[in-house]
Amino acid sequence: MGAIKTGGAVIGAIACFAGGANIGPMLGLGASQEEPAPVVTVDTTVVKNSFADIGELATESYNFTQVGKYSEEGTKIFGMEVPGTGAHYLITYSGEVKAGLADVSRIQVQADEQAHVVTVTVPAVEILSSSIDPASVETYDQSFSPVNQIEVGEVTSFLADREAAAKDEAVAQGLLNKAQNRLEEVVKGQVNAVLGERASAYDVRVALAEEPGA
Repeated sequence: MGAIKTGGAVIGAIACFAGGANIGPMLGLGASQEEPAPVVTVDTTVVKNSFADIGELATESYNFTQVGKYSEEGTKIFGMEVPGTGAHYLITYSGEVKAGLADVSRIQVQADEQAHVVTVTVPAVEILSSSIDPASVETYDQSFSPVNQIEVGEVTSFLADREAAAKDEAVAQGLLNKAQNRLEEVVKGQVNAVLGERASAYDVRVALAEEPGA
């Protein structure tokens, strides 16, 4: 009876081999080895070049519509203005002040593969432009003095002053702070877009570059 049982065990083992079963670990002849996890890396040059494709990076804008008044004194005789010699008008206009990065090549990218951190160092944002849309300019209550007529150059100079004033007003309203915060969101989004499927494996951080001499 013992010989029959032994023979049955041998036959069973042969059947397992014939069926392709891997019984090595079961018999203690060696354990299966797990494949190493794939190494995830970041090409910092590719990430930085993706910003170069953007060019100027405006991250926030301040839109304005205002009414301005221009007036010019007329001819005076004995300290009194001669009627009909002055010039004045009211003017309405709309424009936009933009803030962001003028030179994206100043952006620096570093990757720490061990910590899986991508650090993007950006300069402080600045005012990129302040402009008035010529199509929005309308004049009202304009004087028609034959002695002192308003010239195109005077209007142009007036609007240039209004553009400068709009820039100062935008800064006072916090445009630069908003633009800097928005820049961080844009940069993170751009890096994650470049990383694609690898984005979930990295922590993207944005740092502000130190000012020269700081």
